[in-house]
Amino acid sequence: MLDKILVAVDRSENAEQVLDVAIALAKAMGASLMLLHVLSSEEKDCPQMPLMTTPQYYPTEKKLFEEYYQQWQIYEQQGIEMLRSYTAKAKAEGANADFTQSFGNPGRAICEMAKTWGADSIVMGHRGYSGLKELVLGSASNYVLHHAPCSVFTVKSQIQNYPNTSQETQVAIAS
Repeated sequence: MLDKILVAVDRSENAEQVLDVAIALAKAMGASLMLLHVLSSEEKDCPQMPLMTTPQYYPTEKKLFEEYYQQWQIYEQQGIEMLRSYTAKAKAEGANADFTQSFGNPGRAICEMAKTWGADSIVMGHRGYSGLKELVLGSASNYVLHHAPCSVFTVKSQIQNYPNTSQETQVAIAS
């Protein structure tokens, strides 16, 4: 029996699909949802820390760091707004839902939240990275599958990344 389902969402195109699967599962099982977004440098649109040069450029570096901090606050707020929107959607569809946002390595943060919250299952997306791309970019879903304290349900992206094709062509292929 599933009582608590942790739903890992990010800013990818697949996030809505992950949410829809989680809502359907929660409604069918009478489970509660906890939506989790992990702020990570691996995520699309994450502000990047400016490179620091030498001490003689301190005023410039201070300004760069302040700009980075402002960008990070906007990024963090956008994550909260996304979670509020997804939580509202889940509640509107009849699922009991709450949300939280954390910072760090996505795979580790998801597993830690599942353990802390006592999740019976995790629902998350899977982009299908493999080989060198998985090695360079990492794979949160792969990490979670091997380290989670509970069952993991991965939702494969409908839009696959086919080499040497445009985004429009990829959508057409996926359809």
